Amino acid sequence: MVPSRVSRLARVEFERNPHPALLKEPAQFWDEIFIANEAYMLEGITHPRLRHKLAYDATAHRLFLEYVEGETLSELVKAGTPRTNPGRMHRLLQSVAETVADLHQGIFCGRPIVHNDLKSVNVLVPAAAPEETRLIDFSHSYFEGNLPPFIMDKKNNPAGTAGYTAPEKWDGDFTKGFKSDVFAFGVLAYYGCTGKHPFDGTKAQIEKAIREGTPLSPLKSGHHVLRNTAVIIMACLDKSPDRRPSMEQVAKVYADSASLYE
Repeated sequence: MVPSRVSRLARVEFERNPHPALLKEPAQFWDEIFIANEAYMLEGITHPRLRHKLAYDATAHRLFLEYVEGETLSELVKAGTPRTNPGRMHRLLQSVAETVADLHQGIFCGRPIVHNDLKSVNVLVPAAAPEETRLIDFSHSYFEGNLPPFIMDKKNNPAGTAGYTAPEKWDGDFTKGFKSDVFAFGVLAYYGCTGKHPFDGTKAQIEKAIREGTPLSPLKSGHHVLRNTAVIIMACLDKSPDRRPSMEQVAKVYADSASLYE
């Protein structure tokens, strides 16, 4: 069993061969909307670093997804990977950055995609490929320029986890999708290299910190963090979406500095 109120491990048969699959079923009304949206977003996407769709039953809102044995980035952080193996964490964050950059450019997916819910629990690290990542949960995603109605309906309750929600989203502005993803990556990368979230506390405290506060540089965390990646992480967390780098720029920084851990 997968520990989620809408997901469980199942089997689905294709061409007489049973495949393990992650089955998503709705537990409430909004789940139907999100599951249908994820099925729509994953249709035809061939990116190798995404969890792929196997089948979708629109009548029952049952979505069968590729089952990937492994751990989430969150689990690896909690297990102490940022301190014990910073080089591996750097490579994993590079993998995520490159994947999101590809999505933003429409590579392997036809049209540019905003993930809209980047966070450490939505990054899988396969047991079979421990230096790689798989980006999951496209329930809140959308093609750039096609903001789905459900996001507009939920403006008073910003989509995604509070600590990863960019300042403009707290203001109800969902038009800066790419740069909001960049902010969320900054939070994810900060957590990945320091073991701590840059914004923490109650929802009200998190909102205030995101709007007004500036977290300590990852260089002051006591972990082995490269100066150039610390700088790009802090740039991702800029309050202004226009001053944040693109995901392509972020991915290049990670790629260019990867050899420093070898």
